[in-house]
Amino acid sequence: MTLRTRLVVALGALLLAGLVTFGVVTTSLYRKVQIDQLDEDLRASEGSAIDALRDDAEFPAAPGDPGAPDGGGKPAGGFDNKRPAPEVISTPGAYYELRDRSGRVLATDQVAGGSGLPALPTEIPLAGTEFRTVAGADGDGDWRVMITDTRYPVGYRLLLAVPIGYLDGDRNQLLLIEGASGAALLLLLAGGSWLILRRGLRPLERMAGAAHRISEGDLSERVLPADGRSEVGQLGQALNNMLDQIELSFRRQEATEAKLRQFLSDASHELRTPLTSIQGFAELFRLGADSDHVDLPIIMRRIEEESIRMRGLVEDLLLLARLDERREPLVEPVDIAVLAADACSDAVAADPQRPVALHAAGSIVVQGDRDHLRQAIANLVGNALRHTPAGTTIEVSAAAGRDVAHVTVRDHGPGLDEDALAHVFDRFWQADAARVGRGAGLGLSIVAAIAEAHGGRVDAANHPDGGASFTLVLPA
Repeated sequence: MTLRTRLVVALGALLLAGLVTFGVVTTSLYRKVQIDQLDEDLRASEGSAIDALRDDAEFPAAPGDPGAPDGGGKPAGGFDNKRPAPEVISTPGAYYELRDRSGRVLATDQVAGGSGLPALPTEIPLAGTEFRTVAGADGDGDWRVMITDTRYPVGYRLLLAVPIGYLDGDRNQLLLIEGASGAALLLLLAGGSWLILRRGLRPLERMAGAAHRISEGDLSERVLPADGRSEVGQLGQALNNMLDQIELSFRRQEATEAKLRQFLSDASHELRTPLTSIQGFAELFRLGADSDHVDLPIIMRRIEEESIRMRGLVEDLLLLARLDERREPLVEPVDIAVLAADACSDAVAADPQRPVALHAAGSIVVQGDRDHLRQAIANLVGNALRHTPAGTTIEVSAAAGRDVAHVTVRDHGPGLDEDALAHVFDRFWQADAARVGRGAGLGLSIVAAIAEAHGGRVDAANHPDGGASFTLVLPA
């Protein structure tokens, strides 16, 4: 069954159970109230019943009666007064009788209009008043009986019984009214709840349709409502947030796969270049080893140079792979001011004509991997050497703040264009689209990976006074 049908059936079942419980309770209470009222009527009819039985019963009259000795009537043992006998109660067929101490019936009477007699008990209590329900003598209905002792004279017992079949008719009529009204209420609630649930669950149906379209691959689909003002709206908002995260994850995955394919393509290209050179020189040596125009030392030197170049590229790729594994770096106290000074010394050794300035107020110690941090700073200085004209000044500064320490390498070259600022830290990216030169485009990528592994970052910007500025930021 659908959710709407289940809810309607559940509501109907609950209402039916409530109506049945209500009917049972109200019918039971109504029957009890009727019986209590009937008992009160029987109790109130006690005196009238005794008066109605006096003509047939032989027991002394009460003081003040015309038949009492002090009233001038017949002596005790009988009555000669002829007062009309009042009806006990108006219920047709009401029966009453008087018994003496031994249980002998002294007198009986019955209201006209009824038929049948009650099956009265043969043994009755000797004192007090008792109410009980007995069956009819012919088994055609129940009777309500009051058994009480007379107040005067003492020792006689009065039994007053009325048929209560009419109470069953009242109860059946009440049950009929309750059943008809309950059925109408049940139908009304079922129909109303069906319409309300149909309207209330319509957003969920739209969500199900949207989810089906999303499962077919349309991640741009969104569900409505998503306003957060109701439970359904909160569900829609949560689904939309989840879809945003899923779509973002897919986009990141696609971007990562694209970068991976580009990385493999670029790595293959960069490795193929030195391998092609090595293969060419080896073939040249094999084909003309005895020729005078083949300079063996030059061929071997070029093979060695290309091998060194390929080895450096492979080492850079291995370093990037290790950094991508997110391993915890070796932690030891490292003075980055000393590493900056070493990088400046290496730059002067590589290009003695290049002005290199170092600005460091003193020792600046951070926690990290000494070799990796040395390589990161050296890559920044080397990048400035390769991409600026000869004789251009390079400035290296190291400083520490409250929470971070940073090393800044600034050159006085032409600076970076917008494309370079956006991709300068991408792997195998070079400003020269033709890939001219000996660089592979991994130096700044390694710097960014080392900075991230140490919980820091590297920033690239154009200095206001000209030239490019690269800043390695590390936790102090």
